[in-house]
Amino acid sequence: MSTANVPPLQPRASVTNTPVSHPPPLNTAAKRVETSQRIHSDIGPSVTRQARLYAIAELARRAGVPADFFRTWKISVGADSTVVEIPNGTRKQIHFPHVSSKLLSDLAQRTFPVARASWMDSSANAAKSIPEFVIPFVGTLEGCPPLFRRIDHDTVSCSVDLPFSTLLTLSRWEESLETPRDEHGRFVAEHSIAAQAKFLDRPIVDEYGLAFEEALRALFPSWPRSPRVLRIKVSHDVDHVGSPFNWKRFVRRTVENWSARSSYRDLLSWFPDVEPTELTAVKDIVLLSTRHGASPAVYWKASPPGPRDSGYDLRELRVRRVIDWLRNRDVELGVHPGYATLLCPEKLRREVNSVREVLGSGSLGGRQHYLRWRPDSWIHWENCGLSYDSSVGFAEEIGFRAGTCIPYRPWLFALNRRAELLEIPLLVMDRTLLGYMKLSPGECLDAVKTLMNRCRTVGGVFTLLWHNDALLDTSYREVYLTLLLNALDGLPNYDWRTASATELA
Repeated sequence: MSTANVPPLQPRASVTNTPVSHPPPLNTAAKRVETSQRIHSDIGPSVTRQARLYAIAELARRAGVPADFFRTWKISVGADSTVVEIPNGTRKQIHFPHVSSKLLSDLAQRTFPVARASWMDSSANAAKSIPEFVIPFVGTLEGCPPLFRRIDHDTVSCSVDLPFSTLLTLSRWEESLETPRDEHGRFVAEHSIAAQAKFLDRPIVDEYGLAFEEALRALFPSWPRSPRVLRIKVSHDVDHVGSPFNWKRFVRRTVENWSARSSYRDLLSWFPDVEPTELTAVKDIVLLSTRHGASPAVYWKASPPGPRDSGYDLRELRVRRVIDWLRNRDVELGVHPGYATLLCPEKLRREVNSVREVLGSGSLGGRQHYLRWRPDSWIHWENCGLSYDSSVGFAEEIGFRAGTCIPYRPWLFALNRRAELLEIPLLVMDRTLLGYMKLSPGECLDAVKTLMNRCRTVGGVFTLLWHNDALLDTSYREVYLTLLLNALDGLPNYDWRTASATELA
């Protein structure tokens, strides 16, 4: 939902942000700020009026509110509450209380409370699949009262500061805090409020949209129910193409999943005219995906060789031939920045530019290697002119890291504005299912179907990552075929390039 018609306002003078050191700006001509600021202080996260408008717009978008209608709303942000006035023949109001200063202080001390609330109408069909709402960061509620309640004919009140929870969840505020990281510098699922409070498997922000729609229907009985359609976005990260040839990787892959044909072919790939098995697997996995109705995206690397990067050359003739093969089939091509690009915007820019030299200057999206991502990455990607990111998913657990399966433009606390970059949250990765979680093929299918049903309820996008080289492992190949046949087959695809302005606003 757009807030383009809302005039820009200055942050509240009462809030002081403490800056932290970052690399200097990379694009001064565009007047973009590459530095970041801490978004918490002694009184917890600071929330400006613009941030609240953004959060309400995201709630309204998920409730199916048309962009033009939303622009007619009058939103008044006071010291203790936000009031939304909706003119539609008669003027109706929705009230949102603000979190207390004590709760802000608790958040600064890493105390993250979780509230639970119910529907206005517990007999609603949606209540069968979503028996209660989970609202982090806003305190607790006695019992499980309705999230929205009707005060009178013209007024509905929310039980908690729902915009505040929405803002912190979508912006990944908790990941900006100092917290233990894994060996790859990643914020891990077990430290998230979603995992600790056991709601990682739910798109909680999208579910708020259903509750907000119910509140609007209480004020406007003829308010139509928004159609919600599940769509899919399948992508393939190309970490390895079999070039340059690596003896250790060749031996390990041969031992783990021996195939005389592929082993012989990989040995012959020493010669420049022989296509390595892993490069052929790029075409194979795309053919598999498209045969079952998926329109996959393929993300390419341009990182130098390193302990976590194979260092293949996009300009090599064999790689260029595969890229041309994909282009001829209208397959989306994107970027997969290397391991060392996290919080290194200059390295990121160099790799993105290298990918563009081969793929062309059109719009590109992609994903960070190893899912090494931080909230600052949104700024770095935006400054590189990238159109979307799909890194916001946990490596060790499937689920809704940002509380949503609906693509959105995240809020940038440091710049006090919405990003130009689109985030398409990642829900499931191949190595998460079979490597980290160690699920059986049947358990993989059940877990994926559970998340897909959650996405279907809210009309979201189910995103799946399957690496090209995973296709060479028998177990991974069988699971991918099972998912294609039993979960993804025939579902409509999400294409960010043709999404409506309302959807992307």
